[in-house]
Amino acid sequence: MKLIFFICLLAGLFGCKAISSINQRPSLDVKLIGVWSGEYLEEGGTVKKWMQTRNADGTYAIEFSFVEVDGTIKSFAESGRWWVQDGLFYEIALPEKEQPDRYQYSFKAKKCVSFVLAESDGLIEEANGYVFSECLVADPSPASIGGSI
Repeated sequence: MKLIFFICLLAGLFGCKAISSINQRPSLDVKLIGVWSGEYLEEGGTVKKWMQTRNADGTYAIEFSFVEVDGTIKSFAESGRWWVQDGLFYEIALPEKEQPDRYQYSFKAKKCVSFVLAESDGLIEEANGYVFSECLVADPSPASIGGSI
């Protein structure tokens, strides 16, 4: 009798863990899908500008332009995957990075979102260390929202 009780208890515990794991699967926040632009002024005077497209299939592409104090412009692009899990935004540039960057995010205005870096390359960031905003410049097409979410 004790053996049957123990087996049932174990089955219940593993079942709860499986349900908990399913509920915490990565997902996408449809409000983040579209084309976004952002700008950030670094302490040394360099201005980072970017245009990012987040797709409904969880992929992204971003084009950066860094304007140095002397006027020199450096441009580059990256792409990767994005998702939302446990209320945080995750982004990983593939294949360059092994760990995703993790951000707290909130919508401050109807079409603008603020990000606060929480973790990068496995290192926990100071509170409010790297904060930036992006604003929506182009909505996603209705067809791109329906398919992959």
